[in-house]
Amino acid sequence: MAKKLKIIVSVCMCIFISFAFCGCLKNNASSNSDRIKYYACSEDSICDIINKYNNYCSEHLDESYQIEIVEFDSQEDMNLKISTEIMSGGGPDVLSLSQKLPFEKFAENETLLDINKLVDSYGYDIGLGDCNSVIMDAELVDGKRYFIPLFYSPDVFITTEKTLKKYNLSPSDFSFKALSGELSGRKDSYSLLGSTDYCINLFYSFLDQYIDYNNGRAEFDTDEFSENLDCIYSLIKNDVSDENTYYFLYENINDGASVLYKAMPSFDSMVRTYSFLEYFGGSPVLVSNYNKGGCSSSASVDVGIAFNNNCKNKDKLLPFIKYCLSSYDIQKDMGAEYMYLPVNIKAMDYTVDMTDYEKDFDEDLTVSDKEKAVSKSARSAAIKDYKHIINNISECNLYSFDSLSETYFNSSVIGDIVNKYLNGDISKGKFIRQLTAATEIYLTE
Repeated sequence: MAKKLKIIVSVCMCIFISFAFCGCLKNNASSNSDRIKYYACSEDSICDIINKYNNYCSEHLDESYQIEIVEFDSQEDMNLKISTEIMSGGGPDVLSLSQKLPFEKFAENETLLDINKLVDSYGYDIGLGDCNSVIMDAELVDGKRYFIPLFYSPDVFITTEKTLKKYNLSPSDFSFKALSGELSGRKDSYSLLGSTDYCINLFYSFLDQYIDYNNGRAEFDTDEFSENLDCIYSLIKNDVSDENTYYFLYENINDGASVLYKAMPSFDSMVRTYSFLEYFGGSPVLVSNYNKGGCSSSASVDVGIAFNNNCKNKDKLLPFIKYCLSSYDIQKDMGAEYMYLPVNIKAMDYTVDMTDYEKDFDEDLTVSDKEKAVSKSARSAAIKDYKHIINNISECNLYSFDSLSETYFNSSVIGDIVNKYLNGDISKGKFIRQLTAATEIYLTE
């Protein structure tokens, strides 16, 4: 009974937020099919995977394994439909971690399906042994596997030795606290990440370090949080990024006007960034995102899925999961298309081996010997540095850094509080009190 009440509370929370955004429901999406279902309001990466999987089913399984995509006009309509159907014992079978849903609460009250239990029940190999175990074990809850990561990103930023030297820092002693101390005493303006959106996501990633969803507690009332909040707040408030900053980002990083850069996570993107920075005279350096625990490196899930425990055909989910984790069409090709890192180890090795970048930097329609030399040197350095980061990842977060401001908790639970604080509308003390209260309600209700 207690578990059922928790499910009703968390789902009602979703419904309340959805009504707040959309007023009345005007949704014509419907389905009478008995097939596994996925709800979408636009073509996303999961839709692409499902379309490929459905073709695979036609050739290797049968059409009963295919997944039906039910389309909605808006995310608000879709989220409301998901919430009401789950509460009544239905809902879509496949969920995307990019959907604005309270996944932490869904895991807590077992609205989500435990994949480990499902695998054990049928003795089915979904291919976990072929994947990066650190990433795949992201957010395990008491040994239960509610989430399946497909692609991920290391939580790192790019800068140069010259830029760090400008702020009296080096790669070995870099920290956001040290950076804040150096920047706070300077009169010259700077762009922190080349994008105001990235600054907001940095703030949310900082807050997330102090929330333990599995154990239902937050640590916002500590001296450590208060001190580090001052540092991150100062960095963000003094940022002067605009569209021109990002347009000339390579040059800005090299001269220190932009401090850090969040590149797309693929090896191709990393090699490209290293190449441009070296061409402009810089020595690229990778530094880790803020991490409360001081671990060597962390990562974030860019594309991931979960499954509704109400699913009536649970056994038919297993081939789909195996396809997502093991198919080269998905892990190799889609990893390259979306510029993410695949969780499949062989697919990852392939993306590294196939990275080949030569750039006509001066755009004179020929790649000179100098440009070839820069490209070759940059490729070698980028792969070496990036592999070191990846091999030392010790934890993985559930949501992509790029979309942290759009998660259910950040946007619907604490979003207004964060905006008021960053806009200077409430004091630090009031921010901490309101943040603590809102988070505790979310974790305990």
